Amino acid sequence: MSETTRGLGKDLCARVHAVTGAECYLPDTHYPRPHQSLAGDSWHDGLCTRCAGSGLYADALCPACNGTAFEPLTLPETYQPG
Repeated sequence: MSETTRGLGKDLCARVHAVTGAECYLPDTHYPRPHQSLAGDSWHDGLCTRCAGSGLYADALCPACNGTAFEPLTLPETYQPG
């Protein structure tokens, strides 16, 4: 049985959108481009400001990120990545 090789650019991002639950299918090197789901949805996100990335707030599932540790961001239309 062979061991799977993992590493930068070989794994999928798999980040989950905090509200919709959509999963990013792009390679883990897609940043700063937005996340992309198979359904065609795209989004930017950042470390949750309420739970600081723990997924918990006041000993319960964080309501801002639904436990994903990342919350969706709304970027200005003038935003240019990189």
